[in-house]
Amino acid sequence: MSEELFYHYSTMAGAKAIFLSGKLHPNLAVNGPAVHGDGVYLTTLDPKLGREQVGRNNWDGITRRQDQKMESYFEILLPSKTVKRAKERRNIQVHTGVLHLASYKWSLRAWNGDLLATQYFMVSSDGEAAMRHGYAMGRYTLCSNIATHDNHPVYKQDGGFCYLYTPNIGDQTGVWGLLLGTILRLSCSLVTILPPHTRQYRGSTRLMIAAGKMMSDETLRVCPVY
Repeated sequence: MSEELFYHYSTMAGAKAIFLSGKLHPNLAVNGPAVHGDGVYLTTLDPKLGREQVGRNNWDGITRRQDQKMESYFEILLPSKTVKRAKERRNIQVHTGVLHLASYKWSLRAWNGDLLATQYFMVSSDGEAAMRHGYAMGRYTLCSNIATHDNHPVYKQDGGFCYLYTPNIGDQTGVWGLLLGTILRLSCSLVTILPPHTRQYRGSTRLMIAAGKMMSDETLRVCPVY
C-alpha cells in the first residue's frame, strides 16, 4: 500500500485540543470555509520550505491566518488512497471524515522541528537505570485527558502507574520527567530527534533522581514508537 507524509499546520492551542482528543475534525461547509468540500485539509508541503511558501499555499496569502496557524504542525503517514487531491494550483489534499491519529504513524512538532508529541514512547535501559528503576521502564501511551500547564502532553505507562512528561526546566532540551509518588527526571543531553518513520533517539543520557543524586547511564533511551 502506497503511503505519503501529510502535514496539518496549527496553532499551539489548536494542537493541544487535537492531541487531547486524538482526532482531527473535518472542516464543514455549513460552519465556514471548506472550498473543496467537507474534510480534514492537509498538504504535502514540508515546513523546511519556509513559512512564506507554506502559508501562501495553505491560506492563499491571508497573512493573519498564516501567523496564527504556523506555530506547530502534525506529520501523519497516511495511505495515499485515503485523501482526495484538490483540483487547483495549490498543494491541498482532503481527508473525508474524522482523522483518528491513533490509526496512523504521526508526530506533532514545533515549527523549528522539535518533537512535541506522538502516540507512544518507550523508556528503556540496559544499565543502572533499569536496575534501580526497572518499574519505570516500558511503553507509555498518550493520555487523552491530561496536559501540562504549558500545553505539553502526558503519557501513562502501559499496565503501570508512571507518567511521562516534559517539565519546563529552563532552556534544557530533551528533558523528560517521570511521576510515581516522587519525581524522576530523565535528562537526555545532545539528543537528536529523527524523522517520524524512525524509532530511536541518539545521545548521551543521564538519570536524575528526586533526591538530587546524578548517575550516568549511556544506555537509557526515551524513544518514539510507531
